[in-house]
Amino acid sequence: MKKLKWWGLVGLVTTGIVLSGCGGSNDSSDTASVRLANATITHPSLDLLAASAVAVSGTTTDTISAYVSPASGSSTTFQLNDAGGSTALATTVPTLTAGSAYTLLAYESSGVVKTAWLSENYDTPTSGTAQVRIYNAAADAGKLDVYITSTSTVLSSAVSPTTNFITGTVPYTNTLSAISPGTYRVRVTGYGDQSDLRLDIPSITLTNQENLMIVLTPAAGGILLNGSTLIQQSTYAATRNTNARVRLAAAVSGGATVAASAGSTVIDGGSVSPAFGTYALVPASSALNITVNSASVGAPATTLTAGNDYTLLVYGPAGSAAASLITDDNRPPTDTTTTKLRMINGITGSSGALTLTVNGSVVGSTIASGAVSTYVSVAGSTTAMSMILYSSAVSGVYYTNSTSNILNANAVYTVLVGGDVSAPQLLIRK
Repeated sequence: MKKLKWWGLVGLVTTGIVLSGCGGSNDSSDTASVRLANATITHPSLDLLAASAVAVSGTTTDTISAYVSPASGSSTTFQLNDAGGSTALATTVPTLTAGSAYTLLAYESSGVVKTAWLSENYDTPTSGTAQVRIYNAAADAGKLDVYITSTSTVLSSAVSPTTNFITGTVPYTNTLSAISPGTYRVRVTGYGDQSDLRLDIPSITLTNQENLMIVLTPAAGGILLNGSTLIQQSTYAATRNTNARVRLAAAVSGGATVAASAGSTVIDGGSVSPAFGTYALVPASSALNITVNSASVGAPATTLTAGNDYTLLVYGPAGSAAASLITDDNRPPTDTTTTKLRMINGITGSSGALTLTVNGSVVGSTIASGAVSTYVSVAGSTTAMSMILYSSAVSGVYYTNSTSNILNANAVYTVLVGGDVSAPQLLIRK
């Protein structure tokens, strides 16, 4: 396909800003056209109130409402409620241009409902072309590359991304050059890493002189994405992420070899414990399979949720190993000068409950074997940080390590304490 050119950024702030454009579907001199798209994760049906009165009722997840015609200008407060509810999930007071059309996008980030006003008033593209814009509301996902290719293109053969999101404040939209009508595939990856697939929209079809917006919103875990497409003043279609990311934390004693898969997808083909692997993208509908020294180990009862990140902890003696599924939160810390940190206790033997300190700050207190601490924030550093481990079963310092523990600011880390009680090891993974 023809490479799309980058034209620049056109910011779309969620509240209080005039969203300009040309055209629109409303000829009235004092009203605008507004519809609601429900891209939330945990709110199956939404009502939209305008000036305290229900304007749109019962917009279900992954659908869009019909247009309503509120007053133009900046005097109307819009409010989102769960369908039939009275508690505001979000409020917004936009400036709407008379005669113009808008979609109010409702989505979730870190469990909070947020809104974005998407203009549907762009000029009609030149005959023989279509226009694509990408609206990125996924701040927690960090820097992203977006590839728009033919449906048959193997991602690894794409020389460079169509566009990327590496600077500026999200949410925002970019403007891309015209594209020939046809059917395309959209894939979003982590910046500079084609193997880090965050979203795959298998097929979008563009017709002559059509304006289409691709919308990126956070999935449940914040790193994977959900997607949707909005055709200007026409249809809306959602693509939910059906995958999860899973990594293996092998903490079995005795140097055992631990392997894991989700259905036919390999998470870790076999690592000598203790070891802390990287994330694998797996279908969330898959069952987990675990072996220790080639012998099967019972999988955790917890099932995978699409859009989430997980650590699969396998620990204990090789002959009686256990497994637990730990939900990860890889959203960056709210304070960019800090690092977000937690500890997993995978020690084998009577180690007692463990407490970890990092540069004197407590990271997990009295954490039992097989359990995980909550995340805490500590000051980031570009130099080695002192890590000291204490045990309720041991007097004084149980273990210390300060030789290579660099925890950069604005990052998320997990410390796995693994191995036998007589020889603990600390393994650190982003």
